[in-house]
Amino acid sequence: MNSLKLRLFLVTAAVFGGGQAFAQNVQLGPEWGENATQEQRFENATIFNFYRDAYNTQNYDKALTYLPKLIENSPRGAQNIYVYAINIYKNKIQRSMDVKQRGVYVDSLFMLYDMRIQYFGDNARYGRPYILVQKAKDYLNFMPMDRDGVRRVFVEAIEANEDAPDVDFINIYFNELTTDYKNDLVETDDYLEQYEWLAGLLDKVTAPEADDAKATFDSLFVSSDAAGCDNIEKIFKARIEANPTDVTTLAKAFTLLLRSECHSPFMNEVGEMYYNADPTAETAKLVASAFVKTGDNAKAVAFLKAAFDKETDPLAKSMIAVEIAGTELGLKNASVAANYASQARQLDPSNGYAYIMLAQAYAEGATACEGFDRQTVYWLAYDILAAARPLFENGSAEQQQVDQTMSIFRSSFPSNDELFFRGLTAAGTPYDVKCGWITGRTTVKMVE
Repeated sequence: MNSLKLRLFLVTAAVFGGGQAFAQNVQLGPEWGENATQEQRFENATIFNFYRDAYNTQNYDKALTYLPKLIENSPRGAQNIYVYAINIYKNKIQRSMDVKQRGVYVDSLFMLYDMRIQYFGDNARYGRPYILVQKAKDYLNFMPMDRDGVRRVFVEAIEANEDAPDVDFINIYFNELTTDYKNDLVETDDYLEQYEWLAGLLDKVTAPEADDAKATFDSLFVSSDAAGCDNIEKIFKARIEANPTDVTTLAKAFTLLLRSECHSPFMNEVGEMYYNADPTAETAKLVASAFVKTGDNAKAVAFLKAAFDKETDPLAKSMIAVEIAGTELGLKNASVAANYASQARQLDPSNGYAYIMLAQAYAEGATACEGFDRQTVYWLAYDILAAARPLFENGSAEQQQVDQTMSIFRSSFPSNDELFFRGLTAAGTPYDVKCGWITGRTTVKMVE
């Protein structure tokens, strides 16, 4: 006990009397003194009352004079014996300007945490799991340079709370772990092992409000050099083979592969398995983006079409149709691209990208015919771009691109001589375009 008093900078409390009559009527339990008499237990409880009063009035030095007696004679009297003392020492640490003294205060703080766990670790609500979390946060706050110690106390706290993981607390630790890994304080195998363990704990948390924290966790992993494609495949390959329909594992693996730009056969394989396990519009779009990255436009468009079929929101469906149109254009399927661009425009008439894709599809499809008929397609495409222009913000990159493309289309209009030869001498005269699969009404446009 003497060493404890020395480390805590405490002085022995005076013995209080005058409680005999009360002690005769009130029986205090053994928590106020294991082998003590009722008079001694009453004395201990009285000291605690003085201790609490001093703490509540922020007379911290006075409060600490009562602490040694309480710890010596009734360490199980009340958990607030340690709660108050911990708060007092945190206050002293924050105010101390003496490095040596501050170190003693820090030692005392964590000794008090350990004593609180020793005597109240079995508390249903504020027991060991809860106390270890508070201890770890304070260790990081007051002992940030002890990297091994920081990792040790956090791991201990997380292990104690494995049945009810705290995603934010896990992220605090994983951020520190990732920093240590980047500073060569943690080996790659250890870092990956910790990642797998923590990721498994996060998988237990299904509350939607935890999604942002989970995204932060994955971002931390991606930011580390350990998030290489080979390591991600190493982590998830066996897990996926063991349970190829586990949506959670497939989603996490695919997302990490995509974010780490692991454009590999493994990513494509995982993507298809992910969609099979979760055949939704969102999953289909995500998988399609992977095939775009790997240059497999045929697969990409297949998944985009699956997303289009499953999507129910008109605006979202319109944007998917635009993506399909763009991908089909890349595959030189201009007529298919035009079909989806037209659907996109019908679903959302304010979707300027739908107009752009339709105009580009017509321009690409103009190769289906020759001469004058081909040139008139550019009238039709020009009209479509003119309708798209006001749908974008003035001066925006999209509007500038529209202007440039309209200028290119104008250069492909039939010449005025050609128009005169065909008897089309009045600008604005209605004209029906017929060029292979491209049909539509436009107007005669004279070259200025």
